[in-house]
Amino acid sequence: MDSLLKEINMLPGVFGCFVYTGNQELAAAKLPPIFKENTIKTMGNLLTRTIKMGTVANLDIEAIEFKFDVSLIIVKPLEQGAILVMVCEPAVNKSLINMTTAMLKDDIQAKINKGPVQTQTIPQAPVQTQAIPQAPVQTQNSQAQAVAPPQEQPKRQEAEIDAALAPILENIKDALAYAIGPIAGQVMLSTIEIWAQQGPTSKQRLPDLAALLCREINDKELEKEFMTQIKSFF
Repeated sequence: MDSLLKEINMLPGVFGCFVYTGNQELAAAKLPPIFKENTIKTMGNLLTRTIKMGTVANLDIEAIEFKFDVSLIIVKPLEQGAILVMVCEPAVNKSLINMTTAMLKDDIQAKINKGPVQTQTIPQAPVQTQAIPQAPVQTQNSQAQAVAPPQEQPKRQEAEIDAALAPILENIKDALAYAIGPIAGQVMLSTIEIWAQQGPTSKQRLPDLAALLCREINDKELEKEFMTQIKSFF
């Protein structure tokens, strides 16, 4: 199943895809790590219900599309209530997708019907445990009770980005979108904030920013493609 989904992901403009069965199970997924397994299952559950509603209404649904500002979700019904879901860029070549999925549809269905469903483990970001602050210990004596005064939290400093870097960062964000999809803008902002805290926001430190973004991609092939697209900006 993984090789079949990978073949779909190789199509220009396809960010990722997954297969969800009519038994509300995730058969396989090939999506950027930012898409968590619970999120994918929620999407699959809602989309399979949508297909079932169409069946009840005697509608012969060949595909459903959900178009957003930065992405396009294409849903292809399979047999026994299963679905193939693809997350793409809005201007993706739909004819190429239709031709490819038509060729792979029978093989995907055969994988679903063959034995137990195998779910691909999607990389999860490491969970960081945060220490719970302890209340100040109050010591008592015969005369008074000492209480530690509350400490002010340090103010958060916003990163100052040189205007000359703005077009470069925009190009890097576009390259990132090909790797992780429509959430590239949000990931870019949070990563730039971390990058700025580690040193000056200069062109000389762009490789450090790229390294941080590769951690978010968390896929060797996609990381390599991402670095190839942005290496000319260093």
